[in-house]
Amino acid sequence: MRIALLSDVHANLVALEAVLADMPAVEGLWILGDTVGYGPDPSDVLALLRQRGALLVAGNHDHAVGTGHGLEAFNPVAAKAARMHRAWLTGEERDLLASLPTLRCPDGVTLVHGSLRDPLWEYVWDVRTAHASLALAETELSCNGHTHVPAVFTLDGGRTTSTLGRGLVRLHRRVLVNPGSVGQPRDRDPRAAWAVLDTEARTVEFMRTAYDVAETQRRLRTRGLPGFLADRLASGT
Repeated sequence: MRIALLSDVHANLVALEAVLADMPAVEGLWILGDTVGYGPDPSDVLALLRQRGALLVAGNHDHAVGTGHGLEAFNPVAAKAARMHRAWLTGEERDLLASLPTLRCPDGVTLVHGSLRDPLWEYVWDVRTAHASLALAETELSCNGHTHVPAVFTLDGGRTTSTLGRGLVRLHRRVLVNPGSVGQPRDRDPRAAWAVLDTEARTVEFMRTAYDVAETQRRLRTRGLPGFLADRLASGT
């Protein structure tokens, strides 16, 4: 089964549209949290993903925008954007975000935003944190986001190793796959990051899609979001 893995779209409609146009034929579209937050088009992004039948899990920004809770844990820029999104969205859209599960297991794959220990908030940056998450997984394949950096972590024989999320990676043993961020990459590559998971071949192909960064920056500034959010998109940091 071939699945498109997207995470951290962050209301960047221009990037999402480019990724969808670039996407090969797949049998599913899984979103690993943070559909909203930061970007200029939260409502349109939600509508497009619903139109495409995407399967979503909750990220920390989704939860904060949907419920109004957890904003105190954000930095001032992230909190301001989340409050603005909460004001822009309809009650039905906020309820949708608030109702998203923090964990799903479709087709024998575990999906979370952060980690298995803390699905909303914990960042999996290193093998130590990845090991703790993989040890809790009830499936061999797990997928997460949150860091905005593509990566694969593998648990084999009690030892966890990491692999950069580039090109085609063959998956062995128990693995955690992070496709990176569509809407706000932070690996010094401004192109939208995503991946195609093949559950039968046990491979993941990491993809990059160029999009009109300047247009997203224009929309961010027009909507009055913090300028820092527009500036960082050009450098992918």
